[in-house]
Amino acid sequence: MKKVVILGHFAFGKDKANGQTIKTKIVGDWVKRELGEQHVDFHDTMGGWKFVLSLPVVAFRLLSSYRNIIFLPAYKGVRVILPIFVLFNSFFKRKLHYVVIGGWLPGYVDKYPILRRTLHKIDRVYVETESLMGQLKSRGYDNIKRMPNFKPLHIVAEQQLAETVGPPFRLCTFSRVMREKGIEDAIEAVKACNERLGRELFSLDIYGLIQKGEEDWFGQLMKGQPQTVKYCGIVPPLNSTETLKDYFLLLFPTRFKTEGFAGTLIDAMSAGLPSIASDCTSNKELIDEGETGLLFHSGNVAELTDKLLQCAANPAMVNSMRPYCVRKAKQYLPEDVIKILTMELD
Repeated sequence: MKKVVILGHFAFGKDKANGQTIKTKIVGDWVKRELGEQHVDFHDTMGGWKFVLSLPVVAFRLLSSYRNIIFLPAYKGVRVILPIFVLFNSFFKRKLHYVVIGGWLPGYVDKYPILRRTLHKIDRVYVETESLMGQLKSRGYDNIKRMPNFKPLHIVAEQQLAETVGPPFRLCTFSRVMREKGIEDAIEAVKACNERLGRELFSLDIYGLIQKGEEDWFGQLMKGQPQTVKYCGIVPPLNSTETLKDYFLLLFPTRFKTEGFAGTLIDAMSAGLPSIASDCTSNKELIDEGETGLLFHSGNVAELTDKLLQCAANPAMVNSMRPYCVRKAKQYLPEDVIKILTMELD
């Protein structure tokens, strides 16, 4: 019997750049590195209804073959996959581990009673932030453990950090391209700054996968934008540091109320790049105000504009944050974080 199987959206054979797939692959890779390839297998949940229909057979086979099952389902799959495995596990008595991606689980638990009961029967539920851990513990769960997000990135050496001294200041976004990520807020703030000063104070490069179903919205948004605002496509996940290191600031104006530990903040910190981010719960926990970035009230474009002008007037303040960014990035090295999970495996 093998030690571990990891069940998640690996999307083998597909070019997927969304946060769910990226983290699933990273967790899988580092569990394998930590335990040895011979002890770890993967099972891909990609396939929609075809996978759902095969789920009872999959659950029986995996529970009969592995001592530990690690789940990384998206929010659509969690209320189907976990209950079936918990039901079958009443016979097999294997150890079940659920790695949560994002910050939506507490609300989901409140909405779906079956999931509320199921989570009590998972041996360990790993969440990305202290705030999520507190929210779930307040709902009566004693099986919650914090495992912050992490990425296997090159961290820029402090002596190699870029310094920006004058305009034009290069800004970027580095997330999925969709309404809820606040892309439009970033564009409006940059344009407002440039119009207020009557010159090109900032430019904005937009990176990331365009969300399926929002291609028309983004196409219309980009029509007629000035040359200072442009879409730059998708960067391979492990190349983010090299792409970001020469920017002035990362903008992360997400409007997601359930934003988890956004991987883009690790990308930025590893590159020595301070962030201006909205004050979603997890962002407030992850950004040290005045040290690794600045916060503004989500959706408040006027406040975001003022923060940008403050930084433009004092680039030395931004440059002074860069060493703090790379130091904090070292808290999220995968070889350290993954032990939080692997030490719980039988």
